[in-house]
Amino acid sequence: MKIRRLQIVVLLILSITVLWILCPAIARKISAEDGHYSCNEQNKPDPVATPSVTPVASPSPSKEPVPIYRYYSITENKSNFDLSMHVLEINPSNPDLVFRPVLSHKTLFGYEYLSVMYDTWQAKAAVNAGFSYSNGMLGGLFALDGELYTPASGNYPVLFLDKGKAYIDDASSRVWVEGDGVLLDNLFYNRYSQKEGIYVFTPLYGTMNRLDVDHLNAVVSNGEVRGLIQRKESYEIPKDGFLISAVGKKAKARLEELIKPGMNLDLKFEIYNGEKSFTGFDWAYECGSWILKDFKIIVPDKDGWVGTMQTRVPRTAVGVKEDGTVLFLVADGRQKGFSDGLTGKELGQKLLELGVKDAVNLDGGASSEMIVEGKIVNSPSAGRERMLPCAFIIK
Repeated sequence: MKIRRLQIVVLLILSITVLWILCPAIARKISAEDGHYSCNEQNKPDPVATPSVTPVASPSPSKEPVPIYRYYSITENKSNFDLSMHVLEINPSNPDLVFRPVLSHKTLFGYEYLSVMYDTWQAKAAVNAGFSYSNGMLGGLFALDGELYTPASGNYPVLFLDKGKAYIDDASSRVWVEGDGVLLDNLFYNRYSQKEGIYVFTPLYGTMNRLDVDHLNAVVSNGEVRGLIQRKESYEIPKDGFLISAVGKKAKARLEELIKPGMNLDLKFEIYNGEKSFTGFDWAYECGSWILKDFKIIVPDKDGWVGTMQTRVPRTAVGVKEDGTVLFLVADGRQKGFSDGLTGKELGQKLLELGVKDAVNLDGGASSEMIVEGKIVNSPSAGRERMLPCAFIIK
């Protein structure tokens, strides 16, 4: 019996030994990652960890910058007519584009060469703009960044830029002063004159009111009337407010009656066309007569600034296409054998052929000029540049 038990024990020991040799995975059970190794896995190669790869986005092909303008020239040569035109097209919605009117100086007076304005603004292109009085002061509406530089004449259309969209519309303006129960309207605004009436001057006009006649001034600084002062020579405009000046007996009496020291006053303005009010625009600039409106030529025979529109002379125009593209056209003229120029109606026809929907006249004659990449591309009729009060720049 003892012998049989001994045999059983020996067999158990031998069986365990054989299993230990043949299936070493059992002996290494504690090292198994998931506790499920089987004996036939001993000859499998250890798994090799595949390195994790973070997907890297393929670099997108570099985009070519959108050109901020398109320039081209057009020539015609016939037996009795020669023409050279220069065209500049821009997309005002292009976020890389700066497109605006600029003055020749920091204030509203004076003239400068277009090439100087081009350099001052580090522009890519520039075109002569509209009209002015003999002292260089603009002849109509100019508003920029919520400030009114000069009021509208009410006689000519205005080019607006509003959040990347350009359009042309007729416009008038109204300026008034109000506060503490006072309303002062029927004012001359930033206007150089000695006519009887009440004037308002802001620092945009300059440092002085340029009135060299007997007048009464109400000085408004930071919205408060600081005092009323009588003067017979030019008086200073406060840098942090505006100046109200009254010329003539009735105007001075009105100002003295309504405005008292210590009052709080606000200067306000509105630009409108009938019941429509223009607000929130980037800038507004008054041009000359209509040339095209809704694809129809409506140019008048005479323009208040340039006179007759029925002769062939150098001309500049700005128009807007149906897709929003702004187009400037400069036609050379008064140069026999090279370019005769255009009449107003001929200018309208050329603009129609270029796909323009609405267009207005700008200053022409010897003032017609276009600069592209630092070069005067047209041929000014005077043989040289003419000083200008303002311009349009593209940069």
